[in-house]
Amino acid sequence: MDNFVGSMVKSQFLQSWEWGEFQQSLGRKIWRLGVLDSQSLVASALVIKHNLPLGRNYLYCPRGPIFETKNQGLKTKNYLDELLEKIIEIAKQENSLFVRIEPPVEKSNELNLKSLVATQFVQPKDTLTLDLSKSEEQLLSEMHPKTRYNIRLAEKKGVTVRIGVKEDFEKFWQLNQETASRDSFKTHPRNYYQKMLEVLSPDFLKLFLAEYEGKVLVVNLVIFFGDTVTYLHGASSNEYRNLMAPHLVQWRQILEGKKLGFKCYDMWGVLPLKTQQATTENTEGAEHTEHHSWQGLTRFKRGFGGQEINYIGTYDLILNSFWYNMYKIGRRFLRG
Repeated sequence: MDNFVGSMVKSQFLQSWEWGEFQQSLGRKIWRLGVLDSQSLVASALVIKHNLPLGRNYLYCPRGPIFETKNQGLKTKNYLDELLEKIIEIAKQENSLFVRIEPPVEKSNELNLKSLVATQFVQPKDTLTLDLSKSEEQLLSEMHPKTRYNIRLAEKKGVTVRIGVKEDFEKFWQLNQETASRDSFKTHPRNYYQKMLEVLSPDFLKLFLAEYEGKVLVVNLVIFFGDTVTYLHGASSNEYRNLMAPHLVQWRQILEGKKLGFKCYDMWGVLPLKTQQATTENTEGAEHTEHHSWQGLTRFKRGFGGQEINYIGTYDLILNSFWYNMYKIGRRFLRG
């Protein structure tokens, strides 16, 4: 299955064999499904069971199902229908409330998903990707001038970058909590990240650390799968922020992907360009009191250049309307 999923352009690591193993290590039940055409795998889906309170559950196919890109239109729809039929069969056996899918299809190639309900995206719907076939000089030239300056500043000031080992987990966790407190966002539990480092191979998941005078300033978790490097999680210190260490470590991650022969670097989530512009525009005499929580991170990522990718988003196929509505009400209550 990994040969098929990894062969897709902009490979989706969330549908990989290793990600399924990681989900199982968290105690979740998984299914790996595939569609054969002339004895060749042409579509696949990693499906994960997520438990809910009161003994309820739903099935989730993150950034999937995956389709053979050479076959579009009716065939692609047939592949999706075949996979959905099997997933629904499993869902009924598991007494699931709904099935959630996220086909990695761009908006310009929108599928006919009338039987499903669009919902709040789980994985980033909008992202930026860099073409790693370009030369270092070209990648640098396509960056914002301030980003290039910050990379050189970090190098000049003596910031160093290295690929970490499992024993560096505590450094990541400490900075993860520091970042969450500073930027007011929720993180996964400690055990989630520990399992990632225990289960995922060092070729699949790499830790990148930026250091200055023996102090760790940045730790990033980066996925290497198929043709794509994905900047998944990042954490940074409140100290020495003037050294611009996040810019340098991001650049070294890009260079590592190039060195290893990867084709694409995925920044993994940004505000859509129009939304970002709307949140940053000011009229004379007015102040914005609300800022999207991704605004600063989006500005940082856009500084590296790249192409904007807009996926169609997340869709639910409802199997139990009453409990699905209870689930949605509960989610709104928890978000406050």
